[in-house]
Amino acid sequence: MISSAEKLGNNQDLLAQILLRLPAKSLIKFKCVSKQWLSLISNPHFCLSHTRHQGREGFLHPTALLLKVQYVLSPEFDVVPLKHFSQVPFFHYISTHVNILQSCNGLFVCETYDDDSNVSEYFICNPTTKQFKKLSFLQNPIKGGEFYVSLAFDPLQSPHYKIIVVREVLENSLIFELDIYASESDSWKVATTIFETKEGDCIAFEDSVFCNGKLHWNSYEDQSLYLDVDKECLQMMPMPTPLRGNRLEIYRYFGESGGRLYLAATYHAYIDLDLYVHQMASDYSHWFLKHRLNMGDAMEVFPELNLGCHPFSSGFSGVSFVGSERKEEVKVVIWADGKIICYDFNDGAWKMIHDPGPGLKIGTPIE
Repeated sequence: MISSAEKLGNNQDLLAQILLRLPAKSLIKFKCVSKQWLSLISNPHFCLSHTRHQGREGFLHPTALLLKVQYVLSPEFDVVPLKHFSQVPFFHYISTHVNILQSCNGLFVCETYDDDSNVSEYFICNPTTKQFKKLSFLQNPIKGGEFYVSLAFDPLQSPHYKIIVVREVLENSLIFELDIYASESDSWKVATTIFETKEGDCIAFEDSVFCNGKLHWNSYEDQSLYLDVDKECLQMMPMPTPLRGNRLEIYRYFGESGGRLYLAATYHAYIDLDLYVHQMASDYSHWFLKHRLNMGDAMEVFPELNLGCHPFSSGFSGVSFVGSERKEEVKVVIWADGKIICYDFNDGAWKMIHDPGPGLKIGTPIE
């Protein structure tokens, strides 16, 4: 047995093929085996190969959802496992309140706020490795101006990431500049693009989704924008047309899964609450309605939930889109009253995913 282990340790190619098939958390532990293993696992080419092997279908799929109760000053998060159990990550090594602005294939762009100095700081974080990098901007936001930070990262294409900053040139001017930071060169390109929005565009630059090499922004009007990150050019894209009549739109949830863009909108009509799930066409020509989900059906399965019983509240705190067993389908995940449930398009049924147990409940409004 010792001889076989020595042969394995001396055969770099065989060792690499075995390590490629292990989950990322196991690799972190195996770095301590020897300097040879540390060197192999830390090699950027191995890291890229490992990521591509994990996403060999062409897209990476989340293994867990990271949830945090809003307005609670704590570095702790709840983890909802989707494939296997995961330890709850903490941000104690940052030692401050953390606001996650965006997650992108395992990296987070986060904001911290100092009450004493009234200054926000931004950083990129990998919660698995506990590595983080503070961002220093060449052009700081003007006082009172809009300032938004987003992340573009596709480990199947490159181990490097880019930070995209949308910065208002003058307060209330509706003229914006794009600054782009590239981790590969550790440098900024300032004002790569200058553009102007209209008064009623309602583009939510704080609500961004990276998908297929493009950074997309949500909008509550008929059109929005997306950025081709490599070409550094902006394009227009349509948005779903809001329903008319006696139905009130409460909120929109913007996301992606398996290389497809999704948008879910909640509509209230008297005592009914519907969740309209839209999917973007592959050529970006239009959105099509994938399904209309009535929250009353979910309460028939889970009568303990209280969904849509108030005219200006959905009764749940968020929506996420995750891949299912069939590549062409998606699961719509919501969390309410401390329980995480999903609608599975495979069999058209509501299912329980996770119950965090006693304590402060994810999705429960804070009084």
